[in-house]
Amino acid sequence: MVSNLTIKLLEWYDKEKRILPWRKKGKKKNIPYNVWISEVMLQQTTVNSVIDKYKRFIFKFPNVKILAEASLEEVLEEWAGLGYYSRARNLHASARLIESKYNGIIPSEKEQLINLPGVGEYTAEAIRAIAYNKCSLPIDVNVERVITRLFKIYNDKNFKEKIKKNTFPLIPNDRVGDFMEALMDLGSLVCKRINPRCNKCPLKLNCKGHLDGAIEVFIKKNKVKDTRKGKCYVIRRLVDNKLLFFRNPPRGLLGGMLLFPTYGWLKNSHEDYLKKNILKCIKKLNNKEYKKTIFHEFSHFKLELKIYYLEANSLQLSYGEWISADRARRQLPTLMKKVADEIIDN
Repeated sequence: MVSNLTIKLLEWYDKEKRILPWRKKGKKKNIPYNVWISEVMLQQTTVNSVIDKYKRFIFKFPNVKILAEASLEEVLEEWAGLGYYSRARNLHASARLIESKYNGIIPSEKEQLINLPGVGEYTAEAIRAIAYNKCSLPIDVNVERVITRLFKIYNDKNFKEKIKKNTFPLIPNDRVGDFMEALMDLGSLVCKRINPRCNKCPLKLNCKGHLDGAIEVFIKKNKVKDTRKGKCYVIRRLVDNKLLFFRNPPRGLLGGMLLFPTYGWLKNSHEDYLKKNILKCIKKLNNKEYKKTIFHEFSHFKLELKIYYLEANSLQLSYGEWISADRARRQLPTLMKKVADEIIDN
């Protein structure tokens, strides 16, 4: 028997749900490939940041086969601007695995899904629920917030188990995906972290947090981010106007991405080597010009980056590559596009 609470939630969802490009329209079923791509893109990235990137990505790589046959450079280029570039590498590796091992069909079993690169427990549960209507419980921050307020669950050692215990009985067998997306939408649109719109909530008469006036108890405080400082150098070769770039190591922050010479903040094994070469280069040129300091925010720290501009007639380097600005721009992560916008276009 379907819970009255579930009925209220799904009635609200049918009227108020967000229109998102990876969601089914009308009575059509969700496409597993589209769900998989969207769930990976949404890892640590907001919905609004993903929508346009998702549309372009699906246009370029509309199915597993085409994604698997693409080069990693093509995938990274299309991913540029979304951050967490290991996700793009994992998608590419997973597509090749799905194509070879599962005949191009996204698996529906959790054990198979979590063996795909970049698919953890949450993503596996989300794919099972949303793409295949299997009884799964993907708990993101929105679902967590709705359920903790609804049942007045405090954050103790059994926190996650209590959420599951209270939520599983509500899941309708015929609309598992819709139910989970309804919880996500309710958390995003109504049951907000700050200033929740309780008067608009279809579950307000069932919500223990609301009825007991305890909504604020369930607000998690944002962590204060550390600030890192670094330097970045835009070096132009005068003979052909090409710019100097290097390819970041494949693992870690901005892994595998094309960057202007930069150091002081990446904190990877390549940085000491890079700094040594950059400083040698600058010493040879002796025409360094400070341009601007820009600020950028990553998920776990803030960055204050000083930008310098240099010109070179000829330069022998043991690292890096000279690339035209137009060709490079398509491959640059958001931070480096900011640098390019400040120097190249001004």
